[in-house]
Amino acid sequence: MVKRKTFRIVVVPAALAACILAFWSLKGNMNDPLAPFVGGKLSPPSWQFAMGTDHLGRDVLSRLLYATGITLGLSGLAVVLAMLTGALLGTLAGFNVVPMLTPVILFIAQFSLVFPVRWLPLLIVALFGQGMIGMVLSMVLALWGQFMWIIYDEAKGLKGRTFIKAAYMLGGTRWAVVRMHVLPHMLPVAAVLGIFAFRTAIGVISTLSFLGIGLQPPTPTWGLMIAEGHPYFLQAWWTVAFPTLALAASVLAVSSLGNKLERMWKNRASVREGGMERESRRSAS
Repeated sequence: MVKRKTFRIVVVPAALAACILAFWSLKGNMNDPLAPFVGGKLSPPSWQFAMGTDHLGRDVLSRLLYATGITLGLSGLAVVLAMLTGALLGTLAGFNVVPMLTPVILFIAQFSLVFPVRWLPLLIVALFGQGMIGMVLSMVLALWGQFMWIIYDEAKGLKGRTFIKAAYMLGGTRWAVVRMHVLPHMLPVAAVLGIFAFRTAIGVISTLSFLGIGLQPPTPTWGLMIAEGHPYFLQAWWTVAFPTLALAASVLAVSSLGNKLERMWKNRASVREGGMERESRRSAS
């Protein structure tokens, strides 16, 4: 009950706030987020500048919306690429579809877990640069191993299930069984893991930007806005408060959504597995 109430309190207001801000921007009320001196320096929130201006006179609301698109977009792209890579390799290794590749996949995936997820991107960004490509690539390389190992364990557990054995008995090839029976079974697991990986990616990308090794000015991200506003916090609290609230609300909303999807798909998976078991017994008999 408490978790359901938390979901309504966090996710619904966050979605409404995003819709209101998007509507505001579509009406043409937004200033150029990259243009300096559109207003007075460190001006407090007003009707003209709903979230005030920063130390260069830039509109904080315009920069916050621009930063939201960049932060969430890069995080989503990195998670999708990591999820596809990890799910594909985990399924191939779990069912040993290509026996020669299985030990190679397992070795590389094990090596990727040596470094913590929040520290590996620091090394990768230092090697590949601080642009958007370097940021996305660093997150993909940091996250794909988690997807791979979980999908690998799930795939190994499915190998002995009755409906998988029945599919082989009915003449299904290894690729056909993986495509028709295994991958649909993996989608809920990968989706739930992807939601939590999305939360991690948001935090890591914001951290990299805050430390100055992510996207460089004038391109705004939540972490960069917090870093730029930090020296002026006592005289202009809005330069730090609004991007911090956006970051915290996004992380909480994604976490609540992940918990809800996890409970929902666990219930559906149990019902689906029971039906598939009964159908496989009828087919085998």
